Amino acid sequence: MPNIEKLALPVPLSLRNEKNSFRFAFSQWKSLKTLIMAYNEFTWFSFEIRIVGESCSNLSNLKLMGNLGNDDAENIVHYLQSLTRLSLRCSFINVEGVLLLIRGLRNLAILNLTHCLILGWYLMINDVVQAATQNLDKLITCSEDDCQVCENRPSGEHNFYGKNWRNNEIKELEF
Repeated sequence: MPNIEKLALPVPLSLRNEKNSFRFAFSQWKSLKTLIMAYNEFTWFSFEIRIVGESCSNLSNLKLMGNLGNDDAENIVHYLQSLTRLSLRCSFINVEGVLLLIRGLRNLAILNLTHCLILGWYLMINDVVQAATQNLDKLITCSEDDCQVCENRPSGEHNFYGKNWRNNEIKELEF
């Protein structure tokens, strides 16, 4: 299927451990515009962003659910400059990674951070808002005080992510 434009991998555990398979598969998808990758367990986000970036030059929409470290954010900035829409809905990330994405992705217009657990968020919310105002058309967030999804997030249960990976506030990233 070399001409697919939208791909959702809700639990890419087999690809995550098979670099050659991952590399071959993504090298075939030159027309890919939208990629959705979600985990229904708490694992470190570890797929090869470089391979996706080098293989899928038309990729403009990306949704990731899982743990996103600063190294992952740096790789996204380095290899995925064509992104216009990025959703980290229901992910774990720190505020430095968020700022790196906002400031580093020159084409990014919309960033979705709904239902995320962001370390340092309340300490640096003003920095994030200022960076988003200068660089983005739209920053989508929720307030954990008012958000029913965040209020109903079970602590320690991984099924929450399995149930919510299909939804998104960015239309192009719904599945």
